[in-house]
Amino acid sequence: MDLARTYLSNTQIHMTTGALTKVRPDWGGTNIIQGENVLYFFLEGEGWLKINNIEYYPVPGELFLVPAGTRISCSTSETHPFLTYWCHFTATVGENNLFDLLITPHSIAMRNDETIKKQFQELITQHESDGLAAPFIVKSLLFHMMSRFIERSTVDPLQTASIPSVHKLYIVLQYIEKHLTEQMTVEMLSQLVHFHPKYFLHYFKSMLGVSPIVYINKKRMQKANKLLLHSDMTIAEIAEQLGMQTPYLSRMFKKFTGFSPIEFRQQHRMSQRL
Repeated sequence: MDLARTYLSNTQIHMTTGALTKVRPDWGGTNIIQGENVLYFFLEGEGWLKINNIEYYPVPGELFLVPAGTRISCSTSETHPFLTYWCHFTATVGENNLFDLLITPHSIAMRNDETIKKQFQELITQHESDGLAAPFIVKSLLFHMMSRFIERSTVDPLQTASIPSVHKLYIVLQYIEKHLTEQMTVEMLSQLVHFHPKYFLHYFKSMLGVSPIVYINKKRMQKANKLLLHSDMTIAEIAEQLGMQTPYLSRMFKKFTGFSPIEFRQQHRMSQRL
């Protein structure tokens, strides 16, 4: 699961359009392949959705997620059509669509939760805004909405076996995790997945957003962080355990945290006394 979180933390999200709509009585279609991910939040009305051959009858306060590539059919009542918030968005991890990697429910009952309604109102307002912070607010709202579905996944979510690019990344990440105290090179890691070193560099960065060396150093600094907080080991002993020279550990730790290892430990111990 730690590897899954590492990979999913590189998710990129972008909203393309959205609105609050009272759909027309003739709204709907049959076996439409969804081009982008769509969120629906139904406020009133009657009708049905068929998502990958599973039928749903949305009720007010129900939140729906229709992933890109999904086959969908839908219709609404002529006398009581749906009133719904909706938005189209993309969500990718490396070269993959996020929802090709996750098994999530299609719907969540939010009947007593006014938060989601307010979030959709803010989402649409910010998407139409020219404000400097608007893109950040849109992304944060979408991430929060998506987290509701991810939290409700009932199985180990990553489906790596059917996606070769993700499976190869996991081979590399598992190797790094097990050999964190050893010296590793791009050439060595690229051989694990039978890639040319230059292509491997591009592949790794496209999947995680950083180079292999930056990723390895980050993992080592995370381990150094834990040892500084939860052990009495000296800086030299921690450096040795991580396979690093003490001056290099100190330099890298300050680069990642803004503190030297000694300052970091002292700050933590002082805060514990307060």
